[in-house]
Amino acid sequence: MERKMEKTIGMRIKECRTKLGMTQEELASLLCTKKLTVSAYELDKIDVKVSIIKEMAQILGTTVGYLVDGDENVLSSDIVQMVLLLQGMRNEELRKVAVEQVKVLAGLIK
Repeated sequence: MERKMEKTIGMRIKECRTKLGMTQEELASLLCTKKLTVSAYELDKIDVKVSIIKEMAQILGTTVGYLVDGDENVLSSDIVQMVLLLQGMRNEELRKVAVEQVKVLAGLIK
């Protein structure tokens, strides 16, 4: 009987990164590290510290549980993109207005 190969942490990191259309260089820059290090993570050549997994999960719009165990509670790329855009807004008042607009669009506020 053939066993299905389970994804590794590295495979899940690469999967999340590519779903976002992000390069290894871009992820490395956000993690304040080198592309070579991200490549080593994705190839499972080096272990990833828990603190880096937490940071990576946030950047990649997923959960620590997904990266570590394959827990399927993953946000879609459009939601991650929206979060990153909101997070990048420097003007707090505009960010609050944008969040209220999303609530209206989601039907949470009438």
